[in-house]
Amino acid sequence: MPKVSVIIPTYNRAPLISEAIDSVLAQTFTDFEIIVVDDESTDDTEAVVKAYGDRVTYVWTQNGGTGHARNVGMQHATGEYLTFLDSDDVLYPYALDLETRLLERFPGVSMVCAEVTGFNERGIIERYHLKSYHESSFRDPSVTYDAIFPSSIPLLETGAIPEDVIREDPSLARRRAYHGNIFDSYLEGIVLFQNSAMLRRKVVEDIGQRNEYVYVFEELDYLLRLSRHHDILFADIPTYKLRYHPGQLSSMAHSDATFRWVRTQRSLLRIVKRHILADQAYYQRHRQRLDRRLADLHRAVAVPMLLLGNNSWGRRYARYARRFLGRCSTYGHPQHALFAASFAPNALRRTVVATLEGVNKEGVAGLARRALKKIRTRRSRRGDQ
Repeated sequence: MPKVSVIIPTYNRAPLISEAIDSVLAQTFTDFEIIVVDDESTDDTEAVVKAYGDRVTYVWTQNGGTGHARNVGMQHATGEYLTFLDSDDVLYPYALDLETRLLERFPGVSMVCAEVTGFNERGIIERYHLKSYHESSFRDPSVTYDAIFPSSIPLLETGAIPEDVIREDPSLARRRAYHGNIFDSYLEGIVLFQNSAMLRRKVVEDIGQRNEYVYVFEELDYLLRLSRHHDILFADIPTYKLRYHPGQLSSMAHSDATFRWVRTQRSLLRIVKRHILADQAYYQRHRQRLDRRLADLHRAVAVPMLLLGNNSWGRRYARYARRFLGRCSTYGHPQHALFAASFAPNALRRTVVATLEGVNKEGVAGLARRALKKIRTRRSRRGDQ
């Protein structure tokens, strides 16, 4: 049995998947297996992967989305620890070494994750990219790693950073490892780069499979389930390189961005609301804070609805929006201006809402793209592989 199972879900990434696989084969830690789950690709993905022979396990499955592909990968994995890699991204050579050391150094921690580097064909965009990637969660200066996590320790004291890595970049000696239960913070916003996570198999068996029917935010749903009763460690050192490239099926590139914005916000609302209300005792203890969060999420669904449609469709979406704005009032945070705007004629309503959202110059399409960027639907359901 290998120590680590690296699961790579993929869909039509034949031109890029070799770089992902090669980055795993180049790891300084060598006790691993690679499992590529092909979510019914129609390109040359199978031939590219099978060219690696027995160094990579190829698994084909009918197309079911990212959550399904990851579940299939977990079913085939035999390692003590499980980690995931998108097929258009790559790992730093020390990634598996660092994260396995941390899991062994902190036996009470169920999952380790780390910083992420953003890059494109021209090179590194930002070495420490997590706070930019989840900008909407870290916009408030009070949201810091020390505020999110109960405890921290210098990474150097953990003995987890390989010595040659420190020699190459001495600044890493000043970084820290943060750990503890972060369920409260995670309900407020996405504060981790979830792709870099390495989990213990026994925890995966405890919390069960991923929800394959979640349209977006499947990883958020899964890690909220994990973080409710398990401690997490975050290493403030990049282990994962996130690629930006034209082939991404970005929600921001489509003409129906506002419709996608609505669907994305509704999915986020459903997931967070379900986790908030799953434990009524928890909800009652934190009701003031959680009602504020629920009101904000309902408002976030109503705004793009108010910007949708013309003529009778516009009026219909405005009625839908009023339902969500009414829930804001139920949670103690009424949205009087938006509610009043919902009764205005279509053109006036859209202008007023755009003004309230501060986007006069970029227009509705620009507002939709900006909102989608903030909540980081970087890839579509199938492109997220």
